[in-house]
Amino acid sequence: MNLSGDLSLSWMLLGWLGLVFQAVWAFKQAPWYKIQGDSGAQSVFLGMTVAILLVWVTGAQIENGLNFHFLLMTTVTLMFGVSFALILALLVMVGMTLVGHGDWQALGWNYLLMGVVPVWISWWIATWSYRLLDRNFFVFVLLNGFFAAVLSTVVSLMLIGGVMGLMELHSWTEISHQYMGFVPILALPEGFLNGFLVAAMVLFKPEWLACFSDEVYLKGK
Repeated sequence: MNLSGDLSLSWMLLGWLGLVFQAVWAFKQAPWYKIQGDSGAQSVFLGMTVAILLVWVTGAQIENGLNFHFLLMTTVTLMFGVSFALILALLVMVGMTLVGHGDWQALGWNYLLMGVVPVWISWWIATWSYRLLDRNFFVFVLLNGFFAAVLSTVVSLMLIGGVMGLMELHSWTEISHQYMGFVPILALPEGFLNGFLVAAMVLFKPEWLACFSDEVYLKGK
């Protein structure tokens, strides 16, 4: 799903401007005190960063350079919160580019479309469900884990397809015939994978989920 190819100067600058704005916001808003001096939390963050990078690097590629991989941004958002999730996505995207799986000129757009968009959608759904719905295990896993991953992936992939067409990186015919058909095929597995990972952490490692609390979601349910 990485954008690649010759971007015009205006498109490149627009993407980088979005990256800088979002990255500065994330670094300023991140609750650094939560991981300062906590080697365990730091190890989990770094380990997840490496794991996501490996997943993205080993994605499948189809014709004309179009490639697909799991995003896992919903799981990352529930684990670390929106600020750290955006920072992790940036680190992964820079790592992807360093190892040759992305173009530096497209780094801004790749970060925005594959990192920022799914992270914010996942965060908004988690926040909305916490405020308006019953707080229990099934709501947390099915809505915040499964549904948020499906929706954020669909939106992300559709936006990527649209941006590729507007940038004229691929023809609209190629995008509609060779790309858009993979959106539902990838979105559902993305939902199942994120839902499974979230459920597993709720059961075995709830301390890894910044958005989860035993007192809120399990006690007395």
